[in-house]
Amino acid sequence: MRDPILYLSEAAVADAGVSLDRLREVVAAAFAAQARGTAQIASKSVLSLGPGHVFQAKPGVLRDAGLAGMKWFGLVPSEQTTGPTICSLIVLSDVATGRPLAIIGGDTITATRTAAMSAIAARSLARADSATIGFVGCGVQAASHLDALRLVLPQLTDVVAYSRTAASAARFADAARAQGFNARTVNAPRDAVESLDVIVSTVPESASTLGFLDPAWLAPGAFVAAVDLGRSWDRTGYAKLDILATDEHEQTRMMAGIGRMSYAGPYAADLADIASGNFAGRTSPAQRAMFMFSGHALADLAAAQAVYEAALARGLGIRLPR
Repeated sequence: MRDPILYLSEAAVADAGVSLDRLREVVAAAFAAQARGTAQIASKSVLSLGPGHVFQAKPGVLRDAGLAGMKWFGLVPSEQTTGPTICSLIVLSDVATGRPLAIIGGDTITATRTAAMSAIAARSLARADSATIGFVGCGVQAASHLDALRLVLPQLTDVVAYSRTAASAARFADAARAQGFNARTVNAPRDAVESLDVIVSTVPESASTLGFLDPAWLAPGAFVAAVDLGRSWDRTGYAKLDILATDEHEQTRMMAGIGRMSYAGPYAADLADIASGNFAGRTSPAQRAMFMFSGHALADLAAAQAVYEAALARGLGIRLPR
């Protein structure tokens, strides 16, 4: 009889109890392994059905762990659904046997692993004394980034929130206050960028206006996590930046080539450089730095491995016959 496949729902993923600190550690280790050549990804397979309507398959392998896997996710415009705009699953397989081991809900992992990537970058690219943080976009990713970044930038005290709707900005500011932050909402995106130490942009792909943030607004020493693939930033202003990094050079070039990102590079570093210590990070407190995502399967697989191992230890999940 064939071994069953473990199914972990989103609830089981939460019950696995992988901390944000642990998640950041395993994601950093995966990118350090990529620098050593023991972890790798294949090119994304992207099916675009229109603006903000995309399906992607993202495969990769963690050789040290003996795991291969793939994240499958769909992104839809917000006007098409009353629920989440991103839905995903992750499949893990045994490298030696090829046997599928687990099917794991990917939505929570997507939110937390993305914030973990920003936190890894922030340790090298943000000033350690950063105190103020602005959010352009106040959804799921904004919330996960506030949780993750406060762990690596413990002097953060003030939150500035801008969103397409006043209601979402107000909800986010209220949640930040409940966590002990000073928080306020603003009516113009520039006010969530200018004079702040850290900026997180999470503008959805379906947004009608893109490239509306000017890098020239950034204060000396500012750090940006451009979670939205840089779509909200005016690429003609990148010359104002002192350090521009991404999650992986090759994948970012590929994503720019198919029109999913506006800037192919050059980048000073990627996450493998940062996590392995091959990139020194900022060398001056006045440098303006940006970390721009293309979205990376290694972070998904590392997070899925941590959840899978924790779930096994706790006896979580449903075993599905094959």
